[in-house]
This record gives sequence, C-alpha cells and structure tokens, in this order.
Amino acid sequence: MLRRVLKNFAVVLRGRGIAAAFSVTAAGLMANALSATEFGLVILLHTYIMVVRGALNFRTFETIVRFGIPLVDAGDDVGLRALLRSTMIIDMAAASLATIAGIAAAPLAGHLLQWDSDMVAWAAIYSLIILSTANGTPNGILRIYDRFDALGIQSTVGPALRLLSVSIAWALDAPMPVFIIAWGAAFAVGHVYMMVRGINELKAHMDARLWSGFRWREIRQRQREFWKFIGVVYWQTNIDLLPKHVSTLLAGALLGPAAAGLFRLAREFSTVLAGPAALLREVIFPDLTRSFHARDEGFHAALWKTAFFAGSAGLVFVVLSLFISRPILAVVGEEYVAAAPLLVLMLLAATFELAGASLRAAVYAMGKAASILRIHFIGIITYVVMFLVLTPITGLIGPGLAAITSSLLVLTLTSLLIRRLA
Repeated sequence: MLRRVLKNFAVVLRGRGIAAAFSVTAAGLMANALSATEFGLVILLHTYIMVVRGALNFRTFETIVRFGIPLVDAGDDVGLRALLRSTMIIDMAAASLATIAGIAAAPLAGHLLQWDSDMVAWAAIYSLIILSTANGTPNGILRIYDRFDALGIQSTVGPALRLLSVSIAWALDAPMPVFIIAWGAAFAVGHVYMMVRGINELKAHMDARLWSGFRWREIRQRQREFWKFIGVVYWQTNIDLLPKHVSTLLAGALLGPAAAGLFRLAREFSTVLAGPAALLREVIFPDLTRSFHARDEGFHAALWKTAFFAGSAGLVFVVLSLFISRPILAVVGEEYVAAAPLLVLMLLAATFELAGASLRAAVYAMGKAASILRIHFIGIITYVVMFLVLTPITGLIGPGLAAITSSLLVLTLTSLLIRRLA
C-alpha cells in the first residue's frame, strides 16, 4: 500500500509542483505589473469568490471515495451509478446556489472590504465562474479508478493558462481588469477540464449510461451514513476555508488591500508545502480506505511512516526559506520583501499540516470523520482568535503565529486520537 501511495503521490505531485510553479510565477508577474493595492484588490476579488464557493462546497469526491470504492471492488455498477447521480445533483445544486449568493452578496462584500462601485460590479460578474466548479463527482470518479495521472495533468491546466494569459497582460502593460479576466478564465477552464476527464473515464468503465434508470427517490432514500458523511465533510470544508481564504479577507479588512496582497503572496509561495499536504491526504485516502476495510496489518505503519517522511521534508523547506525568502520576494518587487518573515512562518505551519495529512485521511478511513471535525474546529477557533488578537499588534507576523499554533495543535490532537483508536 505504501508503495502505491508513494507512486500516486509522485505522479500527482509532479503535476501539482508544475502547477505551483506556474501559479507563483503568474502571481509574481501580476504583482510586478500592478501596484500593491491593485494586486491586493485582484486577490481579494478572487478570494471572495473562493469563500462563497467554499461555503457551499460539499467536496463530494471524498464521499465517492468513501462509499464508491467498496462498490467498485464488489463490481456493483448499479449501486455506483446511483451514488454518482446523487453526488452530481448535489454538485450542480451547490454550484448554482453559490453563484446566486456570490452575485447577491457582492454589495455587502464591497462595503466590508471598502470596494468602489466598479469592484462591486466585477465581483458580481466574477461570480459566474463558480458555475464551472460543479465537478466534485468527476473528481471522485478519477480517484476511485486510480487515475491520479489524469488528476496530475488537470492540476496544471488552469495554472498554465493563467501564466500564459498573465504573461501576455504583463508584456502589454495591461490594466487591472485584464488581469481579473485572465485570472478568472484560467480558473474556470481548469475546472471544466476536470469535468470532461472524469466523465470520459466513467464511460471507459461502464457500458450503461449514468442517468439510465434514474429516480428522484434515489437521493431522498440514501442511507443515513451517506448524509452524515456529507455533513461532516461540508463543515470540515468550511473549517479548512478559514485559514485558506477567509484569512486573506480578514487581512484586507484589518490591514488594507496592500497588506492582503502581501499576505496572499506569502500564502502563494507557502503552497510549496500546503499544496502537497492536501494532495497527500487525498492520494492516501483511497488506499487507507481499502486497507482498513481489508483489515490490513500495515495500516498503522504506513500512515505513521508517511507522516514522518512528510514532516521531515517540510522542515527542509523551512530551513531553506530562512535564506532565500527575501531574495525571491525581492525579484517580485521591493515592496513585497516585507512578507518574508510571514512566508517562513507559513511554511512552518504548512509543515505541521503536511505531517498530519496521512493522519487525517486515516481517521476518515476508519469512519471517525466527526472526531477529526471536532479537532479541526478547536484548531480553527484557536487560529481565528490569535489572528484577530495578534494581527493588529504585530502586523503580518500575527497570521503566521496564529497558523503555526493552530496547525501544531491539530497535529497533536489528531496523533492522540489515532493512538486511542489503534
């Protein structure tokens, strides 16, 4: 199992690594082309959309992995099609509601973030890209059929297009609205690509059409465990949303658009670890699910070894960042060097998240998702309180200290939970 996990992780990490390089370069070019305030406004606009979408994101691909893998292993195509139809309906309903919410809430966001009328109008228009994110089911299909190679390719599509379009805008010295369009269009294309690949993969494995024999009662009569898992993942997604996106809005509200831009740039660079943390959790989840249901004796050994190696790799990046963070940010622009200390702190927090990635996936595989939700709830309360208390006092250092404390607390509590369940 560990060999398969490492193989899949390497395949997707390659794609995500390329995607991260594209994204960081695109962010750097945009930061270089725009003023710190304009860069911050574009980032806040995109973050607003991500927050709205995240608030109505049920991450159905995790449900498909949790309930779909036993169906695939048993050869139950009828049950799998019924599961996929249910999750697809949830995807489409959530994306539609999020789009409406994004348009309707644009004036309120403008008031809280001190946007002018033009930015409020852009927020309403930009909300339409949320419709492209109804791809949780295709995402899950690729995972249950072990097509992590396709996921690796998909992860590069949006960032590659973003880098291309931003590079053209940078070369032409384009105004801020052009960068807004480039950023949003690339995001949407990447998600549409996911839909196409997932549906094509399903057709390759099934002769019957997905919607053949569909009845509305399928979704109403799904087992209680299905809805419980959906609910837990939903709230877990919202908890994950706070440090990932809401924190950028908080930084903008507390310190202004320029500081929000610096904060997001530091976060963008810290994805060198934060991205692999989420990736490792998603890659190892299917194999841990299979291993746990098969009563594999190597279950616990694999997850602890993975946690150790992941955390060790993260610490190497933290040490390197002490020496290279300032020179890298200076390439973007001297006004962004102030984010260097924050970047080091964010990388350390991401290291703790990377170490805990396999542990969280293991708890999900063991059917104890509610327990990990409670742990992350404690962690996010700690994060928000420290963020709000420290940021006005210490500036950009505050969010970094809050992230470290929260991620270390979650890692510790999750480790204790795993040991108790063993």
